[in-house]
Amino acid sequence: MLTRKTLIDSLKANGLTGDVTLESAKAHVARLASEGVEFTDENGSAIDVDAVWSAKSAIKIAADVSGVKGTKSPHAPIADEATESVGPQKFSIGNAHRKAYARKVAAGKAAFNDADSAEVFGAWARATLMKGNDYATKKADLDIVGKAQVDFNNQLGGALVPIEFMPNLVWLTEQYGVARKLANVVPMSRDVLTVPRKTAIVSMSPIAETGTISATDNSYNNVTLTAKKYGVLFQVSRELLADSAVNIADDIARSIAEAQAIAEDQAYFLGDGTPTYSNQVGLTLGLPSGAYLTATSWGSMTVATFTNAIGSVQNINPARLAFVCSRQFFAQVMLKLDKQATQFKGLVEGGIANNFGDATFLGFPVYFSQVLPVSAATNKPCYFGDFMGATMLGDRRQLEVQTSDIYYFNTDSLAIRGTSRFNTVIHGDGRGSTVGPIACVQGLA
Repeated sequence: MLTRKTLIDSLKANGLTGDVTLESAKAHVARLASEGVEFTDENGSAIDVDAVWSAKSAIKIAADVSGVKGTKSPHAPIADEATESVGPQKFSIGNAHRKAYARKVAAGKAAFNDADSAEVFGAWARATLMKGNDYATKKADLDIVGKAQVDFNNQLGGALVPIEFMPNLVWLTEQYGVARKLANVVPMSRDVLTVPRKTAIVSMSPIAETGTISATDNSYNNVTLTAKKYGVLFQVSRELLADSAVNIADDIARSIAEAQAIAEDQAYFLGDGTPTYSNQVGLTLGLPSGAYLTATSWGSMTVATFTNAIGSVQNINPARLAFVCSRQFFAQVMLKLDKQATQFKGLVEGGIANNFGDATFLGFPVYFSQVLPVSAATNKPCYFGDFMGATMLGDRRQLEVQTSDIYYFNTDSLAIRGTSRFNTVIHGDGRGSTVGPIACVQGLA
């Protein structure tokens, strides 16, 4: 028989916090039902919260006879007086958090592909943040992490985000993290790494019969990557950490992932050599002067504005050519031009219908980065070219997570610090080209 205590215990196990009243219990049951969570009794029938709330226990409480020979332990299964059946009371509402997360996955609003992945990351994050201290779900979290074969790779008192989760973290913020999609990502085995770059190639020339071949050589120089340290500090309440591992996964993962993705994109696109970008120079200043094409207002741009960029780039791999801009620039300029030129044929793939995911324009992919200009009368809103052939992103270290329970002591919260080390370099083709592999479609500032 279901009782008020059974009901309260089950509701708390599925996300209800604070003092439980009949009203809060009914409201929580209604919320779970709206998320598609089954809330049934042992017979599979929908429960009547009012009836359960007023029900009295029909379970006989055994006396403490553990010291009397021939008697059962008080911890043995207790018989129900009405049925004399032995065993725990059955009560099942399913896992509300996992079912709710499955609905988020289906709607495309979740950070991870399934509840299992979210639960593993959430359990890892919670166990990492608690630094081995005891907490209510410690054993369950360690069991989850152990079964998933995820390691705690500790370093300097922190924990590196397991490599299993790195693709998810990069994917999480599709409007950011574009630098990693475009640049040549180079793992850095040390703080300063030099990568050779070919600046000239051998030349073949005609020779007469029995003539002498003039010797020529390839020439090289080096591109230097110097790791820059970046960090983020944010606050997590203990109430959140007490919640389901599935629930905390998205919040913590998105916080860490988006912070790193934005920092990398800002350095890659906007870096002007100042401390704001850790002295890194991005596309805004790192291209040859001839790569910044004639500026015009957003409203005055024509298809020729973009075909000029397509025809200007040099020393490229055609298979890697692409545009990159903000989704606002795409909608206000590129999409408008495409529809004017093709009234009865949509050439944009994956644009409006795909929530402004990757699109195409004039037959080339378009990537969206929201660190680029999002409104008219702003300069350098769009780039075109072979980004992998002309830029590098040095990856010195994975994300490292550390925590403190002192920084936010007065709010009973934990401080989470995430750090990583990377470097973006715009190196071009090294051949003294007027434009090089990347051209900038300029707007009027």
